[in-house]
Amino acid sequence: MNYRQALLMSPQSLGASGTKIVKIDVQKPISRINIRYRTTKGLSYMTAPGPANVLKIELVDGSKVIHGLTGYENQALAYYNRPGVSMEHGQHVNASDEVDLYTIAFGRYLWDEQLAFDPLRHDNPELKLTFNRALADTSASADEVEIWADIFDEKAISPMGFLLATEHYAYTVPISGGFEEISLPSDRPIRQILVRAHQDGKEPWGIIDQVRLDEGTMDQIPFDFTSMEDYYRRGKAVWHQIRTPLVVHPKPNDDRVFYIPQTDYHASIHYISIGVGNLLAETTTSLKGGKMTLQSEYDAVVHGEARGYLPWSVYQFLLGKPDVIDDWYDPTGKRPRLRVHGNTGLAATGDAQVVLEELYKY
Repeated sequence: MNYRQALLMSPQSLGASGTKIVKIDVQKPISRINIRYRTTKGLSYMTAPGPANVLKIELVDGSKVIHGLTGYENQALAYYNRPGVSMEHGQHVNASDEVDLYTIAFGRYLWDEQLAFDPLRHDNPELKLTFNRALADTSASADEVEIWADIFDEKAISPMGFLLATEHYAYTVPISGGFEEISLPSDRPIRQILVRAHQDGKEPWGIIDQVRLDEGTMDQIPFDFTSMEDYYRRGKAVWHQIRTPLVVHPKPNDDRVFYIPQTDYHASIHYISIGVGNLLAETTTSLKGGKMTLQSEYDAVVHGEARGYLPWSVYQFLLGKPDVIDDWYDPTGKRPRLRVHGNTGLAATGDAQVVLEELYKY
């Protein structure tokens, strides 16, 4: 076969917390690496979103970082790059499986022949997974992780390079707001920038409300968005709506918290009750921040779907046609700088991260 899925690590428990290192012992180019992380829930609600359990996903070759993102950042990048997918099983029920999916995509799409990771061009590539199974559910009792690779098998290719995604910058957004100036690297073309603006139960523009990219001494301003709420609203005509499965177990007179990837103010859920006619209600003003606080008329599991935008509080900024390599932003000699503005109306500090997806050329 031209293509094959190869098992890098068979399903196994990694324990309560720590870092698992997996040697990439593959002799052929890899299009994607895919990770399944499962825990067995102990609680009937969630104490944090599912990706909280995956603190870091890294692919390294010695000191060289080939991929380095948190679970939130990794899934957000996948939602933007692969419209229509779900990076979670969506089941959040006591004594059942909580399953989240993560991916390292080296190409613009699966089986991209120009962009792929060639292990033979690296000395000692290793995958590092840093985890804590008791963050999304503090009573989680078990875990299981497996890792697969989509490899070019009998099809011989000679990739020019691969997509390198890393967290470039992270900081705490102060209550007072204000601008944070972030210098960007100028040694590789940049395909896109992601900015995560997070505070529990708050929409992203409530944390970061302006983003600008400028060059040198304001010689050029590639973009300047002075209202991220308006930017998101315009994005509804650009981005695909994120739709994920949802299975939860709310109860009467018991506010139960659940998290979904969609974090815009008007994120919504659509459901059907199993076994009994049932009314489900959100007890707060919205699902902003992807946080739901649910009650129901009867004690019954409900199945449905969550819909919305801004995965895990992340904005996307494309820097060219995403499928045209020569069209990506070339920062060479331009001294690019990202300026992000914290909302001055913050009641508590937020946290922000800047992710770069760059072109690494062999």
